[in-house]
Formats: sequence, structure tokens, C-alpha cells
Amino acid sequence: MKTLLILRHAKTQSDAPAGDHARELTERGHRNAAAMGAYIHNLTGTPDAIITSDATRALQTAEIVATAVAFTAPLTVEPRVYSAGLNILLALVRSILDEVDTALIIGHNPGFEELAEALAGNHDEGVRLPTSGLAVLEFDVEKWDAVRVGAGRLREVATPRTIA
Repeated sequence: MKTLLILRHAKTQSDAPAGDHARELTERGHRNAAAMGAYIHNLTGTPDAIITSDATRALQTAEIVATAVAFTAPLTVEPRVYSAGLNILLALVRSILDEVDTALIIGHNPGFEELAEALAGNHDEGVRLPTSGLAVLEFDVEKWDAVRVGAGRLREVATPRTIA
């Protein structure tokens, strides 16, 4: 069984004086990222891999979550996540190393909502991921390259509000 945790980056500053890629987390974003990290740790333990967009807000979220889940390996920084659509994100999921049983990916909408919706075979409605939103999907496969659209079980969608 493989578990995929899809986490949208935490709350960011609304203006982007240095450009969208450089937007940073707000104080609330820092708190929410830490809360979601603690929630993930209680839910699944320490993920085997954390893959993050290279955008500042995603990297900051990944670093905070990594600390909360006691993840000590290097983060996998994947620039393609930043503006990825469904096909790129599916390819990324399918390229995760097979020894990884639980993978956490951190990035952006609309791609992350599209990915969660596409993979969740047991979910009829759209998956909404506000900032710090988490979708937990499980797959009855031995290898990540066997992950297919509609083949996942959406275990839950959590947000800072729903875990409070």
C-alpha cells in the first residue's frame, strides 16, 4: 500500500513585491503549517519522502512540516511542482521511489486540487484545498508507477479549521 499526502502551502502575504515565486508565509501561515505538520505526524508518523515546490512559500511550509513530523532526510525540491498541471503532477507521483511508502508533496492550486480529485476514485465531489489543506490518499499498489487516475481512496481532507 502507498499513501500520498497532498498539502497545499500555508497562508502567504497577499502582495508579491519580489514576484509570486518569492512570496513568503505570514505569521498565520507559520502557525498553520506547524499545526498541519503535527496532525500529519499523528496521522501517519514520519513520511518516507517530502517533495516540495521550489517557491518560497512551499519551501517554508515544507521546512516547518518536516520539523513537526521529525523528518531528517533532505527535502526533495522539485521546480516542476510550481506551476504544474495534472499531467506533470501525475508523472511526478509515478516517479516516486518504490521504497517510499508514504510520500508528502507540498505545492500549489489549482494543480493540487486537480490531482486529488483525479486520483480519488471514491469521491464524487471536488476536493477543496485551501491554504494548508491536506488530502490523504491511499493506493493498493506496490509501485508508485502503478498509480492511476481514479484508483485511490480519499481517506480524508483536513484543514487547520477541521483539526482545531
